[in-house]
Amino acid sequence: MFRRACALLFSLAVIAPSPLFAQLTAERVAAPAPDEVAASIRSTLSGDAIKVTTGAATLELWWARALPVSGSGPADWSQVAEGAVIGAVRVTGPFKEIRGKTVKPGVYTLRYGLQPQNGDHLGASPFREYLLLSPAVADVSASPLGFQETVAISKQTLGTSHPAALSLDPPVSTAPPLSPHTNDLDHKGITFEVKTTGGGSLKFGVILIGLIEH
Repeated sequence: MFRRACALLFSLAVIAPSPLFAQLTAERVAAPAPDEVAASIRSTLSGDAIKVTTGAATLELWWARALPVSGSGPADWSQVAEGAVIGAVRVTGPFKEIRGKTVKPGVYTLRYGLQPQNGDHLGASPFREYLLLSPAVADVSASPLGFQETVAISKQTLGTSHPAALSLDPPVSTAPPLSPHTNDLDHKGITFEVKTTGGGSLKFGVILIGLIEH
């Protein structure tokens, strides 16, 4: 009887999908942005949230109602000002950003950031585009902050010399919104879509399970 039970448990362990990937799900929920977000930023965010379960953590994300872009034609990140507010997120449970550092439960803004091209990050990521997390209580301006100020505020999230970051991978996606995906590095993410001021939208992936060492 004991051997039969062990055999059954072993077979279940073999055929069961990866628990992390199995729990990477996303759904749209009606929920206003949290009061922890400054009023000036909260007014720019959608009234709906995307609730993502990633392992043991839950993320609630609010994206910009209409992301400001320059130029015309199909939107991409080259039309977005560095340090622009992209959204906000509430983190519940243990969650690690792309460098493997733990982000404490709480509410954070999400601003657009570019990986510096100074030779220190070569090979760290296939793409330069990131979302930087900053404590909502420390981030009060709805205006783009540029590189230096965005990084300075984001460093408060981890209390280290590096900002807290989520990798945009791919930066521009053709996958259906809210669908999960896996990249060539076996990082796992969700595809999101944000409307833009040009009347279009920007669709992109955000890596939520995976580690880049740099």
